[in-house]
Amino acid sequence: MFDRLFGGPERQLERAFERASAKISSGPLADYYARGLPDLKAEVSEVPLLAIDLETDGLDSSRDMILESGSVALDMGSIQGGSARRIRFRAERPLNAEAVVIHSITDDEAADALPAEEALALVLEQCTGRVLVAHFAEIEAGFLDAACRKRYGAPFVAPFICTMQLEARWFPRSRARDGLRLGKLRSQYGLPPYRAHDGLTDALACAEVFLAQLAYAKRERAPVAELLRS
Repeated sequence: MFDRLFGGPERQLERAFERASAKISSGPLADYYARGLPDLKAEVSEVPLLAIDLETDGLDSSRDMILESGSVALDMGSIQGGSARRIRFRAERPLNAEAVVIHSITDDEAADALPAEEALALVLEQCTGRVLVAHFAEIEAGFLDAACRKRYGAPFVAPFICTMQLEARWFPRSRARDGLRLGKLRSQYGLPPYRAHDGLTDALACAEVFLAQLAYAKRERAPVAELLRS
């Protein structure tokens, strides 16, 4: 009933995208919106995708910083290894020591990175015209939105596919508490272990899991709208 009345998740996303684009007229975020959304009704293999992972100084997007973005494009159902890119964000204050133990980005490395506004502009350029794929996409969506609101005064709206949600949606079963972690899912699909909490490696790991999920669920020709995070 809800989908019939309001047009389904893709139409809600389109409306949110239109509202956000009206709030900004120039700059990197405006350029992102000017390109428009990809065709959400098209088959996933026909739509440009970008697997993305953010390393942050904590889990609170209203307070913590993006330190690194790792990404790799997926086109025509294949990972484009040559597109893989790591972007470091300059820290605006000393790093959270507990988080450094996890992501291994030191204060010196963060201080030598790109200014946050320049790094964010590069990430937005990568995201333009693509559907984003992330594992537990709430992190990426929340931090990119908070960064855009801070830098440009407007929200970041993007079509996200969440591999964690897809796993729970397509293959529901009892799992250990950490059974939906990226590393655990990779082992379930017979994929090799990668070092965790590295933006670029995690983006590649997510892209591989996503393709495995599509294959196991026989959803390689599914429309993007059916895969979007809820």
